[in-house]
Amino acid sequence: MKYSFSTHFLKILHPDSNFGEAWESLCFDLLKEEYPNGELRKLAAPDKGIDILLQNSNLLAIQCKSDERGASGSLSHNSSVDSLRTAFGVIDILKWDKYYFATNASYTGNATVNILEEAKILGLNISRVKFWEAEFWSDLCERHFEIVKHRLDYRLLFSEQEVIEAFVKARYYDKYVQEYGDKIRNSDFKLKVKNNRTPLVLEFPFSPELTVKHCVDIVKNLLGISLDWTNFRDLGTSAGPSISLTINKYAQSFNKKIGELELSDKDDLEFWIKIIWKDEIKREGADDKKLNYLNLMTLYYDKIILEKQIDDFSKLEINRETFNVRDREKITLQREEEIIQNTIWNSVPKK
Repeated sequence: MKYSFSTHFLKILHPDSNFGEAWESLCFDLLKEEYPNGELRKLAAPDKGIDILLQNSNLLAIQCKSDERGASGSLSHNSSVDSLRTAFGVIDILKWDKYYFATNASYTGNATVNILEEAKILGLNISRVKFWEAEFWSDLCERHFEIVKHRLDYRLLFSEQEVIEAFVKARYYDKYVQEYGDKIRNSDFKLKVKNNRTPLVLEFPFSPELTVKHCVDIVKNLLGISLDWTNFRDLGTSAGPSISLTINKYAQSFNKKIGELELSDKDDLEFWIKIIWKDEIKREGADDKKLNYLNLMTLYYDKIILEKQIDDFSKLEINRETFNVRDREKITLQREEEIIQNTIWNSVPKK
């Protein structure tokens, strides 16, 4: 499950007065739940390059950085470098052991390198500088959602016209678009559909006379999902999605009418996206144009960076032979999941 922490979904609640403060409050609440035995406190102004101190087995200094778009690679490294310098200036006073950047988006690979290079200039071992990016906070949100759900709103409401347009985009014949549109307009019926890759909940008018397949086609279009496979040529692997509509995780027949599902308020209607992978290139697959080098580096940080003691990140070579088959599967599934999740978030209408 991937959460998005842009201004569209993260609420600004009193006493916070801006998005940055709202992000810091969310981080604080999640860390408080994740480390119940740790001592957690916010640092007040003046700025010391540190927003939160977490005393666990070590004293962690945490700096919260956010971008209202929450987009990958949207964070500037300049203010982060400044914060690191400032925090290093009080290291003898506060006695922090490790420095964490808590961000709602990722840095670019170059930005990460610049931050770590600054750490080396300051005399800090780069193992003492860590990055808690959106994926980390997504995992915490999934574990502690009940604690922070009042800070988040992932509901998406769609109109009759938007559903009808989705039939058009799904390439239904005009006569069927007209017929299904009439059914929807004549029905006082709405569906709420979750999905297993993001916390988004789609709510839209529908007709109980239409089928599970019709619903799948609509949700697939609204979420921007493609069934095309992706090739990862550096790993010699490929992956693609398989979709279904489930009730409490049980797949429903495509031919069944929605009205025959006998949904109750306690049932979860979910657009289920399963990822299938192959340890080979698929002839009809499209090459991945945006290999996420940063995520791969983070995923195998200890294994590749620390064990091999690589100082120059630009010389890090990654290919099929770098990993065994289990690692190739894990990386391939992670990449395809990231592609699907990013596709969904990029399809969200900015209302």
